[in-house]
Amino acid sequence: MATPSVSINVMLAIQEKKTNSVDLLKPLRNYISEHYSDRDAADNEDDLQAVQQMRNEVERMSDSLDSRRDLLQRYFKSLSMMESRFPISNEKEHVNSISFTWFDAFKPGKKASNQNIHFEKASIVFNLGAVQSQIALAADRAFPNGIKQACNCFQAAAGAFAFLRDNISMKASGGSSTVDISVECAGMLERLMLAQAQECFFEKAVSDQKPSSLCAKIARQVGLFYEEAHAALLIAPLNQHFDKAWVGHVQLKAAQYHGEACYRLALDLHEKEEIAEEIARLSVA
Repeated sequence: MATPSVSINVMLAIQEKKTNSVDLLKPLRNYISEHYSDRDAADNEDDLQAVQQMRNEVERMSDSLDSRRDLLQRYFKSLSMMESRFPISNEKEHVNSISFTWFDAFKPGKKASNQNIHFEKASIVFNLGAVQSQIALAADRAFPNGIKQACNCFQAAAGAFAFLRDNISMKASGGSSTVDISVECAGMLERLMLAQAQECFFEKAVSDQKPSSLCAKIARQVGLFYEEAHAALLIAPLNQHFDKAWVGHVQLKAAQYHGEACYRLALDLHEKEEIAEEIARLSVA
């Protein structure tokens, strides 16, 4: 039985959330003047201007993917520093004149506005994961370096969505929010990105003509990740939120890699001349 070469499979990238412009400069400057002094406000003017500039660039979405990734990371760090010094919320003693507006990445017609800084942070981390997925999808997986880059970037995207789920989603859910940054959606996207990273690993293993038994194990793990993502898409709140094509794609991938695992195991059984079990595995595949 001949071992076929691996084909380049279709994968998914996540589109970034869009946002409206926000004036951070004036409210933060006023807060410093009121709670500290006018001189402190003047001393921090350059830093405030830098943060405002980053927010403006986030809104424009016009940079290259690599530059965009770096911008989102810088802005998130700035938000984390601001959070400890300038409490932004709707509470009376906080910076309460800033409202962040973000559109849902999967339902662009839906948006939410919130004075919670965690809503802003959640949206930025979501976009960081989205950009990493776009970098991964743009990599040329026909070559070893491209496969490696795609795998690494899908893993980085998974890490961003896992961080969103574990650290920010619950804090951002108070008041108005969007489904795409919910715990459920972040968890589903983490599994999807892990599935695609593992799929890159499978492509590399087949391309390198690794043993069929190893390829079978890798393919099975790809299928399990897709199965977990598909299961999440079938329950609330995601079951009413995603296009059917998304759900169909993930379901198909789960079935495809279950079949791949059985087929690769059949190749291994063929080499061992265990014909009866080989036929059974091929039937399942």
